Amino acid sequence: MEHVATEPLSRMTFRSLASALGVSTYSFVYHFGSRQDMIDAILEEGVRQQSAALTAIDLPSFDRAQFHDWYREAFRASLGESYRTGLRLQFEAGALEPVDPDIGQRVTTSFKAWRDLVKAWLKQQGIETRRAGVLATWLVDTAAGLHFGFLLNGERATTLAAFDAFLAAFEREAFEHEAEGTASVAS
Repeated sequence: MEHVATEPLSRMTFRSLASALGVSTYSFVYHFGSRQDMIDAILEEGVRQQSAALTAIDLPSFDRAQFHDWYREAFRASLGESYRTGLRLQFEAGALEPVDPDIGQRVTTSFKAWRDLVKAWLKQQGIETRRAGVLATWLVDTAAGLHFGFLLNGERATTLAAFDAFLAAFEREAFEHEAEGTASVAS
C-alpha cells in the first residue's frame, strides 16, 4: 500500500508497481493475471480498511446512543494515518468507476451498502422509508465530504469538530421531529 499511496490508479500498471517494489513484472502478471485483478486487490484493501468499523458489530441492534458512540469512534478512527491511503483510493476509484471499466464498481457498491445499512437502522428507529433514505444519504454523504476535506487539508482536529457538529445536527433533525411527524429534511 505504500507505493499505492503515491501512484494514481489511472497510471498503475504491472510495470510501475514491479519497478517501485524492485521485483519482476512477471511476478505481478502471475499473481494477478490482469490489471483489473491487480486494481481489484488494491481497492479491496482500501475498502476493507474503511469497512473495518463494520466488522463484528450488529448495527441493527444498536440503540441511538450506541449508534452515536460507535459512528463517532469509527469516524475518528477513519482519520488515522494508516487509513489515509485507503481513503484516497476510494475517492480516486469512485471518480474513475464511471469512466474506467478496469476499476470496476467496488467503491460504489460499498458506498451504497453503507447507505442502505444506515437507512435500515433509521427505519428500525421508527423513521418512515422515504425520510430514512434522505437521512441516510445526508449522513453517509456528509461523512464522505468530511473525509474528502480531510484528505485535502489534513486538519484532523477541525474535521473532527465539524463531524461532531454535523452529527448533533443530524440527530436533532432525525429524532427531534418524531412527535411532530414531520421534518424539514423530508419536506
